[in-house]
Amino acid sequence: MSYHNQRRSLMAAAAFTTLISLGSAAQAEWPEKPIRFIVNAAAGGAADGTARVLADGLSKRLGQPIVIDNKPGASGAIGLDAVAKAAPDGYTIGNSNLATYTVTALTAKSLPYDPAKSFTPIAKQWTQPNLLGVSPALPVKSVADLVNYAKAHPGEIFYGSTGNGTALHVLGALFANLSGAQITHVPYKSAPAAELDLAAGQIQMMFSNFTSMEPQVKAGRINALAITGPNRSPLLPNVPTIREAGYPDLEMETWGGVVGPANMPQAIVEKLHREINAVLADPEVIKKHERLGAKVAPASIAEYRQMLNADSVRWGEVVKRNNITLN
Repeated sequence: MSYHNQRRSLMAAAAFTTLISLGSAAQAEWPEKPIRFIVNAAAGGAADGTARVLADGLSKRLGQPIVIDNKPGASGAIGLDAVAKAAPDGYTIGNSNLATYTVTALTAKSLPYDPAKSFTPIAKQWTQPNLLGVSPALPVKSVADLVNYAKAHPGEIFYGSTGNGTALHVLGALFANLSGAQITHVPYKSAPAAELDLAAGQIQMMFSNFTSMEPQVKAGRINALAITGPNRSPLLPNVPTIREAGYPDLEMETWGGVVGPANMPQAIVEKLHREINAVLADPEVIKKHERLGAKVAPASIAEYRQMLNADSVRWGEVVKRNNITLN
């Protein structure tokens, strides 16, 4: 190699090293400004509450404000689309959960983003079971009673959900598949609206979010027959698990986590992951989640990805079998 060629090669190598160093330094200094946390649900619900608990703790650890930006609508797709289209620099992150991230992707006829390619999984945050509730007017005391009653009264059992193609619709359809009961779906715009009709006897049963239904159960307006998580809840200790009720394949825990746009720098993803898990280890943060009916459930990034893939396969089969679409 000539002197000039050797000199050019050394200069190119030095320039490349400088660029790498500058990039590493920039990432090491991240964050230098506030971070936007897009929540694809309205303010006041469980998804919003858990996001705000995390944002508060994360802000203290990172030394920058975490600004909650609520973007509800289209079963979570509006908020997730905003995350997908943001710059992948770590200054925009968003919440994800089973209903809006996985089930919406399976039931929507079209989406403005690619669920498999548009996001960077960052951290799993929490899990929460659902409750199977029935109208107090229905003469049943257990899941077995409910199935027997439904079989004896075909076409007379109506179950509510939060809308066509939503997670609660899919769970109700799976219950019908596994039990052989003939039940009819009635979509609502929200869990509280469906629960109001359930308490009044306008519909006979529904699976609903634990946070939403639990107060109704304690008030005696709805009878809870089972909880869909693997364990009984200390908030409703007398309600058996769905496994105890004889339907282990109906186990379902809604989960919540954090995602960012695709192609985020790995160093920023790893830093966010570490800091989020540190926040979730705080006993006070754990208590705040429990008061919202959720359980802190951190996982590695690899475990989080594996869960996303497994849920897509499991619920995709139910959606296909029942020809469920999102309206």
